Amino acid sequence: SAYPNRVFEMYIAEQNLISVALGMSKVGLHPFASTFAAFLSRGLDQIRMAQYSDADIKFCGSHAGISIGEDGPSQMGLEDISMMRSILNSVVIQPSDAISTIKLMKNFIKEKTIGYIRTIRPKTPVIYSDSEEFNIGESKILHQSDKDKAVVFACGISVHETLKAYDFLQKDDINIAVIDMYSIKPLDYERVKQFAHLPIVIVEDHYPYGALGEAIGSYLTRYNIPSSKCKHLCVKSLPRSGSTKELLHHYEIDSEAIIQAVKNLIIE
Repeated sequence: SAYPNRVFEMYIAEQNLISVALGMSKVGLHPFASTFAAFLSRGLDQIRMAQYSDADIKFCGSHAGISIGEDGPSQMGLEDISMMRSILNSVVIQPSDAISTIKLMKNFIKEKTIGYIRTIRPKTPVIYSDSEEFNIGESKILHQSDKDKAVVFACGISVHETLKAYDFLQKDDINIAVIDMYSIKPLDYERVKQFAHLPIVIVEDHYPYGALGEAIGSYLTRYNIPSSKCKHLCVKSLPRSGSTKELLHHYEIDSEAIIQAVKNLIIE
């Protein structure tokens, strides 16, 4: 650590971690509380109560989703976005590469509320340049054309799988828009509205409930925004241990699943 005197080891005690972070917040410090995404669920009561103390705490949940691979289901955070979105004034983000993580942190820390940044374990390529800016409540268009036959909204590891799917679909002369929805709460509603006329694929490494898919779906429903067709790719059954590639494929959130979902939507 560059600042060892600013690091406090709380060991395997997430409730204590969060309670100490709350205390630090209330004396004017800016605590970042970090643990595996799966283990934050142990401290949900402390997080819930922290909101009533007007806390300014930033949580980092690492090792999120089935993409962590061989560690198995006990270590996989698959409920964490839902949990953190349920906090009334929370901010929830999931960057997809090193640049977006660094850039997002600069704006994330300015949010004077409970915030959650979800990080992943696998090594991922850098897809953004240093010149890119990332604002809370926005998203990034990675691919777009006037020939797009569908749009894919993704976050985290799913962005990389979507980019693989994009390259493959190009070979079949199928254009798709690719959107990195790195800000899950607040969501970039204008971006969703912009592409809602296309068949929609939403892909995320999370259970079906309470995350990106439901955030987009509820927005479309609440404001009666017409969308032609929609497919939500997510983890729909209890996961097991395996390699990242095996698990993403088995639970149908990899590039092959995205390709198939796009093709099914455009021929229906």
